[in-house]
Amino acid sequence: MAMKENFETMLSVFKEAGINLKSAGFSITQYSLNTDLSFKFRNLKEFIEFLCLDGDDQEKIKTVYALMAETGLSPRDFFYVNFYKPKVTEL
Repeated sequence: MAMKENFETMLSVFKEAGINLKSAGFSITQYSLNTDLSFKFRNLKEFIEFLCLDGDDQEKIKTVYALMAETGLSPRDFFYVNFYKPKVTEL
């Protein structure tokens, strides 16, 4: 399956779950949590592309790179991203 088609499949899962990709929280791990919102990426570049981040999103890109560094995983190797609904703070 071509990566663009795979992105479309993943985005449809977000839509079905009623989660906006831009507001979803996520963790980067070397393993899948086996949820509907756990996806494997070939490398960090592919994940940045999936998030639709570009030159205008430098702060977000830096945050993703920092999260990747915290895992100790190589940005050139595969990893999993486990997305989840954003947490809402109740007052």
